[in-house]
Amino acid sequence: VVSTQSTESSGINAEYGDVIPRSRLAGLTAEDLRLILNGSGEISVDLLRQITQFNNESDPGNENPEKLARFKKWFWAVVERMSATERQELVYFWTSSPALPATEEAFQPVPSITIRPSSDHQLPTANTCISRLYIPSYSSKSILKAKLMIAIKTEGFGFV
Repeated sequence: VVSTQSTESSGINAEYGDVIPRSRLAGLTAEDLRLILNGSGEISVDLLRQITQFNNESDPGNENPEKLARFKKWFWAVVERMSATERQELVYFWTSSPALPATEEAFQPVPSITIRPSSDHQLPTANTCISRLYIPSYSSKSILKAKLMIAIKTEGFGFV
């Protein structure tokens, strides 16, 4: 068994050595390597808040900056009140990955939210290739929460 594990470790080291310099792997624990490869399953709202970029298509001339501030306040309040599982579902819906990268620098592309013109009837959509959420400018926080929860709980997907 020991020789089999040693052979497998050598193979893994050789493969990763093609992509990651061996000096970068020295001293890493198994947990360190798992985080680098898989990211963190714990969704940090603070980290998401720090790195998320917003584009406001509902107010192209930025004539009403209070509207953007209100949307951000509502959105982050909804996300903060989500369970850990719902946050993972949100990140999966948004990026197609159920985990966050282990470091801030590893976010490629940076998550973004495009606020669409007002419509209480449309659901949020996402372009996972570029980690972008498209959310209509809803008339209330409760509608934002309801529509976002419907969107992240939907199992099917498709091209829009």
